[in-house]
Amino acid sequence: MTDPPDPQQPSAPFLDRAGIDTLVASGVVVPAPDAVWVSPRARIAAGAVLHPTVVVSCDEASSVVVARDAVLHPGTRISATEGGSVRVGERTILGPGGCTLVADGDKLHVGPDGRYRMALLLAPGAYGDGCQVLGPIEARGCTLEGGEPGDSPDVATRGALLKGAGRAAGITLARGQVVNGAGDFRRAPVEEQTDYHPPRPTAG
Repeated sequence: MTDPPDPQQPSAPFLDRAGIDTLVASGVVVPAPDAVWVSPRARIAAGAVLHPTVVVSCDEASSVVVARDAVLHPGTRISATEGGSVRVGERTILGPGGCTLVADGDKLHVGPDGRYRMALLLAPGAYGDGCQVLGPIEARGCTLEGGEPGDSPDVATRGALLKGAGRAAGITLARGQVVNGAGDFRRAPVEEQTDYHPPRPTAG
């Protein structure tokens, strides 16, 4: 569902090596400058990490913003076309295992401190702080309420979570909620993340 793009066949105008070197000089971390593709209109903040085979594509009518300290692992692809908008928040991690974000004429906004692994996120979509989509999931039109990061010890206040495999269309989750789906996520129950993390017994 999130096959890495073919590094030999970029399909849109991208920065040349001098443009990538300018990104590096501005503080963007690019371990392999000849193996990433970034459109000139994309805005990548200092501290963001672009690993090999990352593709960030943005046409003249659209926008892509990748915030400080976000990490795009190998195989990650971001595409904004026809006036679409993609925003990736600070410290958010896309991958490992690839991740694809696509906004074709609509908005796809991913907040800070999130984790998105092997997922395909299609606009429209709004994913708040600390939210997670984990697994080969195609998510479209979803709204996940933000909260604390996914490793927060206070499980009930973590950002909402989709996990499993399948298709999630029009799912809305509150902070601390999770859908663990297989196939059509609309058929899976909405649960509390605390159900998967029972409190540890206290000594006494």
